[in-house]
Amino acid sequence: MSFVMSRRFWVYIGFLGVATLVALAWPPSLLFGIFLGVVPGVILSIAPTLLMYSLFWWITRALLRKLPVRDSQSRAFRVVIAVLGGVIVATPAVLIPRLINMQAHDAAVRMQTDDFEPDKPIVLPATIALIIDGNYEWSRKRPACDTLCVRLLFNSMVARVIAVDPSHDNSTSAFWIERRETCPDRPNLKFDVAWMTDFPLIRGDTLNDRVRDRIAHGECLIEGDGRPEDAAATVAYRHVQRGTGTFEHPWSIWPGPPVVNRLEILDANGVPLYRRTEVVTIAMTTPLMVETRAGLLTTATYAGWARYRKTLGQIGPNGRDVLPYVFPDAAKKPEKHQQ
Repeated sequence: MSFVMSRRFWVYIGFLGVATLVALAWPPSLLFGIFLGVVPGVILSIAPTLLMYSLFWWITRALLRKLPVRDSQSRAFRVVIAVLGGVIVATPAVLIPRLINMQAHDAAVRMQTDDFEPDKPIVLPATIALIIDGNYEWSRKRPACDTLCVRLLFNSMVARVIAVDPSHDNSTSAFWIERRETCPDRPNLKFDVAWMTDFPLIRGDTLNDRVRDRIAHGECLIEGDGRPEDAAATVAYRHVQRGTGTFEHPWSIWPGPPVVNRLEILDANGVPLYRRTEVVTIAMTTPLMVETRAGLLTTATYAGWARYRKTLGQIGPNGRDVLPYVFPDAAKKPEKHQQ
């Protein structure tokens, strides 16, 4: 028995081959296909996966038909072979991504073995060090007073914050509030990370608005020099491991190292009072599929194995998703200026 495709299967494979070539060579074609009537876009999106499994199924079926079995030309035998070929192809398509995802999950759990959270809110001393990777104001070449710094100071939870950015040679700035008739121009503030407790945002009553209004009425944010050693406690958000992005190594079955971020609160002796580790892994879809992506407002495209980001122990940017529960009084917006 020779390995010969039927004419209809040849046409089917040829059609999928052309669609796959278009989708992989130019991923934005999916968007144009959707605009042309949805169906062309759907065909382009599923064509690579269909082509892969169709070819594997045909090869498996052809090999099974080589088995020395009586009545191998009967209709019942051909049906059984077709179904069995589908099962053989589907089994690794399901098991491989599941096993890979389980290994990645187990590795992520091991990274969190030293995490712990206290049963009650943590009380901070008057002076703290706030260590945040990437908290840097390029125009001043110093760390800024970010969202957490602002909340701690203007909610009177601490008297002094020493901001440190490890990613820029441990650059340091100290911040505190002084009442003056005239405040310095352009305080070194940074509001790029919004907390979920700030929503819904109301024009004229955001965190930024309230803080700037209080500064305008004499509660000045003063910036000076400081040393982390002077702090009686430390709040640290660090990028422990940069890891692999979703768009990196698109045709690699095994995901790269995960992205690992950690939020810690330490006392003056360096003893942890709180630790939470966020691990972001790249998980494979089940069953294994080929995917292409493109966007309307970006030039970034993707063609490779279908996968997605999976977060274990989420803490959010700069710890914003858990800090409202660690510091309940800091979660609220500072009070408005009292006339």
